Amino acid sequence: MKKILLVIGFVCFQSFFAQNIMDLDLKNVELQGMKPAKINKEMKDIGITQIPFVTDNPDVISKIEEKEVGSSIKKLYAFIYNNGERGDGGVIINEFKTKDDLDAYLAQTFEQSNYRVLVKDLFFIRIWSDYSLHVEGKETSEDHLNKLEKYYTKLGAKRIQLKPNESIITEVADSVAE
Repeated sequence: MKKILLVIGFVCFQSFFAQNIMDLDLKNVELQGMKPAKINKEMKDIGITQIPFVTDNPDVISKIEEKEVGSSIKKLYAFIYNNGERGDGGVIINEFKTKDDLDAYLAQTFEQSNYRVLVKDLFFIRIWSDYSLHVEGKETSEDHLNKLEKYYTKLGAKRIQLKPNESIITEVADSVAE
């Protein structure tokens, strides 16, 4: 009986202290050359009121994500960085209502060079950085992506490879051929 209570107590303790991906504020992640974004008019108009930002409001979620997808999202988390100019980066996490909703979203989402996608349970985690597109020097977008990916993989997320966007490849190939 004591062993059973000990096991139950340990499981409860682990559950209580387990870190939920949606609870994070990335205070321990430093992206060189970037700072947490200041709320601007465009963000306010969407409904983003602070960084980090978390919402379960369907109207706000539908302004950030496409309306068709927004209805399948239970909660959205965003932490956006910028460098005061045009470069930005950060993370947007969508917690989907069901596994089918997440799978449908994954099936329609394409790979891009400036971001990576990780998944844990019903969480779709998109990290991105456009830093090196506008600023030469120390850290690059790739460095930022590596830091953010490492952060989330330590929490149990797994990086996934999305399908390539064939329309972009075709357009580039066609313009090179001409």
